[in-house]
Amino acid sequence: MMSQPPQWQQDANRHSVLVDPVVTIQELSRFKPLRATRIDHALVFTTAQGGLDTFLPPSRPSRTELATRRWTSVYEVDMGWHETTTVLALTSQNDAFLFDVALNCAWQVRDPAAFVASGERNVPAMVQRLVEQAVRPVLRGYAMEDSAEAELHARKALDACGHLGVAAGLDVRCALQIRRDEAALEQERQLREIAFARQTLEPRHALLMREDQLETERALAQGEQRHRIEFQQQELDHQRGLARGRQELELQEIEAKKIEYYAYWLERGGPAAMAFQLARHPEDARLVMENLRQDQLLTMQNQLTVALQALGGGPGGLEEHQMDEPRRLAANVIKEVLSTKLSQGAAQPLPAAPVPPDPAQGRAPGTHPEPPVTYEDGTPPEPGAGPGDTPTPEPEDGPVFGYPPPQPPR
Repeated sequence: MMSQPPQWQQDANRHSVLVDPVVTIQELSRFKPLRATRIDHALVFTTAQGGLDTFLPPSRPSRTELATRRWTSVYEVDMGWHETTTVLALTSQNDAFLFDVALNCAWQVRDPAAFVASGERNVPAMVQRLVEQAVRPVLRGYAMEDSAEAELHARKALDACGHLGVAAGLDVRCALQIRRDEAALEQERQLREIAFARQTLEPRHALLMREDQLETERALAQGEQRHRIEFQQQELDHQRGLARGRQELELQEIEAKKIEYYAYWLERGGPAAMAFQLARHPEDARLVMENLRQDQLLTMQNQLTVALQALGGGPGGLEEHQMDEPRRLAANVIKEVLSTKLSQGAAQPLPAAPVPPDPAQGRAPGTHPEPPVTYEDGTPPEPGAGPGDTPTPEPEDGPVFGYPPPQPPR
C-alpha cells in the first residue's frame, strides 16, 4: 500500500533558511507506515494520551516499536544551527527619538520534544519578543545621545535573563548593537564632515593667508624698489635740468658778453674793428649777425628817413634859416652810411660829402651862439660836431650812427 503524503511539509534542504524547525508532520496508523526521513533530523512521536517520545539522530524506531507503541503522529525536527538578523526600533527617553537595535541571533533546537510541546512556529519572532521584553525598560532611561551607555546596560540586562528559549527547547545566542536613528546619524555625519572640513580648511586658510602676505610683502618691496628707482631717476633728471639750466645761463651770459664785446668794438672802432675781431673768432659770426643786424638796419633806416626829409624841403620841411645845421648833420649821416657800406662790401670809395658851412659864419641873424657841448664824463665833442649832437668821427674809428662813445664792458 502506498504511503499518504504528510500533513505538513517544508521543501527545505540543509541550506534553507528556516523560521520553524519542524520540517514535516505525519499521521501514523496501522495502515499508514512511516515515511522515509533525513538521518540528521530528530523524530518526535506522539501518543493518543499526549505523550511524546523522542528519537535523536541518528537513532530510529524499529518496526516492532512502530507496530506496538501505537503512535498517532511523528514530527520531524531540524537540529541544525540557524541564524537570523533583525533591526528593532525601541523608544529612548524621548518618544520622538527611537533607538535602532540590531539583533544578530543563532539558534538551535536542543530538546525537540520541548519545542513540539511549546507550539512555537516562528523562532526569530520568539527571540525578538524575548529581547524586547528584556531591553525595552532599560533603553527608556537613556537619551538618544547616550547610545553607547544604553547598549552596555542593555547587554547586561539581556545576560541577566539567562539563556533565551530554554523553555522552548532552544539554544539561542544573541549579539546586540544599539545605535541612534538614521536622522541622528545623518546629522552626526554632517557635523563630522563639517569638522573635517574645518580641520582641512584651517591649514589651507593659513597657507593662503601666508601666500597673500608674502605676495603683499613682495608687491610692497617691488613698489618701494620701483619708487626708489623712479625717485633716483627724477632726481637725476632734476640734476640734469639744473645743470642744463646752469649751462644755458652760462651760455647766455657768454653770448651776452660776446655781444657786448662786439658791440663795444663796433661802437668804438666801427665795422672794421668788429670784422677784425670776427676774423679772429669766426664761430661768433652768426651770433653777432642775429643780434645786431636788425637793430642797426632799423637805426640806419630811421636816420636815413630823417635825413632825406630834412634835405627834401617843401611842406613839413624846415625853414631856410633852419636848414643849415640839419643839412650838415644829414650830410654826415649819409657819409657814415655810405662809408659803412663801402667798408663792408670793399667797393670803390664814395665821393666826399659836401662840407656844410661853419655854424659861426652861416648863423642866421638874430641868433645867439649855443654853449659848448660836453659829454657826461666832461670830455668835449670832437671837431665838426654840431651843438646838441654827438661827434661824427670818421666811419672807421668813430661811433656808428650818432651813438655816444662806447664804454668798455665790465
